Amino acid sequence: MTDTNTAARRISRRNVLLRLLFAAATALVVAIGTIALWHSLHDRNDVQITRIVLAESYGARSQLIRKVETMFAALHNVRVFWSAYGHLPRDQWELDAGIELNHFGGIDVLLWDDPVRNVRFVRSPEKPAYDYRPPDEEWATYAALLKNAKNASTNSVGGPFVRSDGSQYFEVYFVDWRGQDQGVLAAVIDIDEMLAGMLEDVSPGFAISVFDGDTLLYQRGEPAQTVPAKWTMDGMIKSSLGTLWKVKHEPTAAWVDSITSPAIDLILLLGLLISALVGTLTFENGRARARAIDAEMAELEVAELNRTLEQQVAERTNQLNERTADLQTLTDSVAHDLRNPLNTISVNVQLLEEHAGTELSDDARRVLQRLPPSVHQMANILDRLLGMSEVSHATFEREQVNMRQVVEEIIEDLTINEPDPPIEFKIADLPDANADHNLLQVLLLNLVDNAIKYTQSKSLRVITIGFDSTAAETVYFIKDNGIGFDQEYADRLFGAFNRLGDASAADGVGLGLTIAARAVERHGGGIWAKGKKDRGATFYFTLGDSV
Repeated sequence: MTDTNTAARRISRRNVLLRLLFAAATALVVAIGTIALWHSLHDRNDVQITRIVLAESYGARSQLIRKVETMFAALHNVRVFWSAYGHLPRDQWELDAGIELNHFGGIDVLLWDDPVRNVRFVRSPEKPAYDYRPPDEEWATYAALLKNAKNASTNSVGGPFVRSDGSQYFEVYFVDWRGQDQGVLAAVIDIDEMLAGMLEDVSPGFAISVFDGDTLLYQRGEPAQTVPAKWTMDGMIKSSLGTLWKVKHEPTAAWVDSITSPAIDLILLLGLLISALVGTLTFENGRARARAIDAEMAELEVAELNRTLEQQVAERTNQLNERTADLQTLTDSVAHDLRNPLNTISVNVQLLEEHAGTELSDDARRVLQRLPPSVHQMANILDRLLGMSEVSHATFEREQVNMRQVVEEIIEDLTINEPDPPIEFKIADLPDANADHNLLQVLLLNLVDNAIKYTQSKSLRVITIGFDSTAAETVYFIKDNGIGFDQEYADRLFGAFNRLGDASAADGVGLGLTIAARAVERHGGGIWAKGKKDRGATFYFTLGDSV
């Protein structure tokens, strides 16, 4: 019996030992598996975070260099503007260039010096206009900046320089434009303010540092103290003016806390108790990784699309500007250069009549007598062509205009030398118009002049100028009792060189209504006409934004 009990105890102790060994082995296997899984998840998490940091770093550098180049382009536009208009009187300037400079911070001073034309300007936050000419004592304060600019051989960036308060700034020099020496533009740009504005909404959650060589230009945020080295990214950006900067991306502690999960560390401690969650975490980790990759690819695609679109827009804009300039040059050339031969014809006809008038036959004299009116008509056509060009390209600015006053002034000018019979004008109490004053004068001048010309054959001449405010916008009209026109041809009235009624019934070259239509188009309004043969005509127009 004793031997049996001893054997049983031995078997029991052996089973306990086996169970302990099995439990230990199981625990060891689970521990090894848990550690392996923990390492695997940590590696995948590192890869995901590294990809996010890489995408953020690339996106920030791409956006920064685009904004820097846009700012340089805006500064160049100011240089071109001052070179083109600085020597002219202020009232001959086009619209001020460089409005896009308002989008960039840190531009402390813009300086323009054209010693050949004795022109100099300064623009600053205190003097935001483009036509400020500083006195000599103020100009002397910019002597060092001007000297640096004139010593620059090409368009370039100087600095960084350090002020007495420790702040840093760049100097930008534009000394060459199309190979012509027409002045120097220099700018002083506060580095911290400029970069703060350009990087304001870029890569939230990251500390960003910008270096010029070993010099720290700008720093935003505090980086986390203990993060893997691969979570820090940097890259170089180079501008068209030769600047070479290093942009460094480092995650902040808040961002690291938001992107890392404590669940991975809990796996190591809890083992089998959280094994059911491992699959879910792995799935979420894989999905997060896919999102990071998709985000990176999407940002790269958007960046490429933006670059392509910006290039296409710039090319199309340049093409349109070139064609518009060519058309304007052609119009001005035709309007101005044809006057000399016309004047020559007129003078030679007069000389021929004076010196050989008695020797010419009656037919020859009749031919000579037909030439001056033709020359006069050609000159009128050129004036109208030039007027139509000016209407199409004039600066447009809406303001409150007293319509009745403008109409009365035009009538007074047009009827000073008007022959009998006199004209009865009926002018309603016209409401003010929200319109460009100069274009509105051109519009009313041509319509009233048209009404006066086509009532000359009437013994009783009546012209009515009124309005109708019952529609969605105010409709103005000018009505006459003249020779009228066939309503069937109303759609042709506003084309160039089309005449109302009988071409011999009134003077004119057929461009007045075309110019009026151009003025209405500039306002975004509409113009149309109603009439009957020998029963008068009425011209209606709107101004797009009437009050």
